[in-house]
Amino acid sequence: MKQRKFSEADTEAFYDSEDSLYRSFWDSEGSLHWGYFDNLTEAKTEDFITACKHWNEYMLSQSGITKDSRVLDLGCGNGNTAIWLSQQTGCQVVGVDISSVRIENAKAKAKQYPSLKLEFKKASATNLPDEKGSFTHVWSQAALYHVHDRHLALQEIHRVLEEGGTFIFDDLVTPTQEINEIARKYVYDRLLFEPIFSLESYKDFLTQLGFMVLAVKDLSENLHKSYEFLSQLALPQYPELSVAYSTMCEAIQTNQLGWSFYLCEKVSDRLTWIYQNSYRYSLEQKYNAWAAVYDTELDKPYRHSPIQSANALAKVLPNQNVTILDAGVGTGMVGEALAKLGYSNIVGVDLSEEMLEVARKKQVYTALYQGNLEKPLAFASVASYDAILAVGVFTFGHASPLALKSLSRLLKTGGYFILTVRVDYYNDTKLLHEVLKELSWNLISREQFNIFETEAMYILVFQKL
Repeated sequence: MKQRKFSEADTEAFYDSEDSLYRSFWDSEGSLHWGYFDNLTEAKTEDFITACKHWNEYMLSQSGITKDSRVLDLGCGNGNTAIWLSQQTGCQVVGVDISSVRIENAKAKAKQYPSLKLEFKKASATNLPDEKGSFTHVWSQAALYHVHDRHLALQEIHRVLEEGGTFIFDDLVTPTQEINEIARKYVYDRLLFEPIFSLESYKDFLTQLGFMVLAVKDLSENLHKSYEFLSQLALPQYPELSVAYSTMCEAIQTNQLGWSFYLCEKVSDRLTWIYQNSYRYSLEQKYNAWAAVYDTELDKPYRHSPIQSANALAKVLPNQNVTILDAGVGTGMVGEALAKLGYSNIVGVDLSEEMLEVARKKQVYTALYQGNLEKPLAFASVASYDAILAVGVFTFGHASPLALKSLSRLLKTGGYFILTVRVDYYNDTKLLHEVLKELSWNLISREQFNIFETEAMYILVFQKL
């Protein structure tokens, strides 16, 4: 294993000694956040602190924190954001930081707010002093890049979050691993951190760890503007630091430094999660979050369903030159199954662009489109397909059965519709039966099989009259 260049002791000493310096020009209250600007082109130096507060407000708006939340503020610094979060929502906040000086500052400040539910602890992010599932939320700003073992810290965050809990944070990232000597000196060595994650590799690791990454935001332009202003603010007292900040701007421009935001949910049972209706996240967001690992996680237990569905079509429509619509294409498992049977004229549509991106790489579709089955599909014309397959699309928390009416219009007379649904959904959904009764479809066959060992499915083969 590569020996790490910096240690937690280095970071602790850095922040213990530099607190008064940063208060003198960055933020007199002791916060060390970057700004989120309403208008990057028109922003002025005096807008910097307002932009920093604006970033707090944005993160809070995305967090779902309420008065009942138990929040861990990881890298809480002098406690300003923890206090603000509790003031805004009434939530309980536990702040942890590696710096003794800052934790003592936070404790002193908390005494001014006896009615708030606050606690501050000196602790390492790699060894959090809390039980498994202690928090509904973990919140972190401009802190994780300082942790000497970020992989371990992220595992600890996952551990202390309850199931369904939210991890919301921002961090510095490294878009490219090719770091020049100047960036190494003025950015990475000066800030005591190693280039580990890019925006995408961060997302990948979080997903593998058991988080669903529901939102990602590249804030690098805001980071550049922040350091542009910080360079100006530091110049009168700290000219060398001003130069360092200008060099950071150059590193951002040359893609050697970036700033990213992530909104994640801890999800162990992803199938149950995907079927649940969510007031916070759309179905599109949820599938976008699942796309990267969907095939890996569902290959063996689920792939039987698209294969069986493709085989059901082949029994009634062996002509391999027919035009086929895969409605709710996902990552393209149905397309793969059809291609193996010799079908080549396959068009797909799905709600999730991230799922479609995975499907594109399989190169089994003539075209793929993003679209909502419950709305008119702009790419398709009436009676343009010989067959339509909807495999696992009409189910709990997914497309309404009413969308079958619109899909039926796209099917040629005499064409076939393969509808693959859960048996319990078929039996319990009154609207599905009402729609099927209205359609001019003749049921050709019904086949039952299992996925995930015990989950019963129907393949229903209809022909349009």
